[in-house]
Amino acid sequence: KKPQKRFGTSIFNLMQSSFMPINEPNFDGSYVLDFGDVLEVQIIGKTNDLTRPRKIPVKRDGSINIPDIGKVFVAGLSLQSASSLIKNKINSVFIGTESFISLVNVRDIQVLIAGNAKNPGVYTLNGNSNLLHALSMAGGIDDLGSYRDIDVIRDDKVVGSIDLYDIFIKGKSDFGPRLRSGDSIFVKPVKSLVGIYGGINRPAIYELMPKETAEDLINYANGYSYNANKSSIVLESLQGNSVITKDLDLEDISSATMKRGDALYIKKYLYGMVELSGAIEIPGQYN
Repeated sequence: KKPQKRFGTSIFNLMQSSFMPINEPNFDGSYVLDFGDVLEVQIIGKTNDLTRPRKIPVKRDGSINIPDIGKVFVAGLSLQSASSLIKNKINSVFIGTESFISLVNVRDIQVLIAGNAKNPGVYTLNGNSNLLHALSMAGGIDDLGSYRDIDVIRDDKVVGSIDLYDIFIKGKSDFGPRLRSGDSIFVKPVKSLVGIYGGINRPAIYELMPKETAEDLINYANGYSYNANKSSIVLESLQGNSVITKDLDLEDISSATMKRGDALYIKKYLYGMVELSGAIEIPGQYN
């Protein structure tokens, strides 16, 4: 049977469609502060208003107001840089103290999801959201969208692109740049969908990028199955109103290019199974 299902379509169906995932990742020092975030500041070693932790919001002008310290502008700074700046300000006023700064509340952001998403539109997300969170809110990618060429646009410039195969197949954890309010996520149209079936571990329809070959397709399909007949590999191509088949040798795989609508078929060895019983030493099923 030829596969009818495109790889990746079920992944977004399994993801939570809530406001944010329950197991939200911890914030790292690269998180960029802005209006709406709330910091918690505590000073140890001196009796003052900040002996107990105090929650201080980032104001619309990008500053926080620390008692006895004054305004400190933190908008646009990473959490790590802002923490260092605040600690230096405090140490310059209160000698012999130690300060602790943490992020306790996160702002909301609005992003536009456009192109070939299932439900394009403007979405409100947590300020710690990444591209994968946003796409899951939009229901994922539609049948004509690319999983491998998705842009994050900020101030009319592409600030990052993502290939979901790097995440879903290769296991990389790079979800692109952290989103900011006003960003746009543009899902481009898919260019080349090809199928692979037969003696393969994960038969499906996959998306190939320019210059990728049949070898890349086999790797995306998780390699040959245990019963693959590697001496019988057939490339099926659509040409006009005909289907053209071409036999490929193993050495041809790394250079064989494929176009939209093509399919790769790998023959399988067919094993039968018999059951032996009765007066024999080791009864059971045998290939």
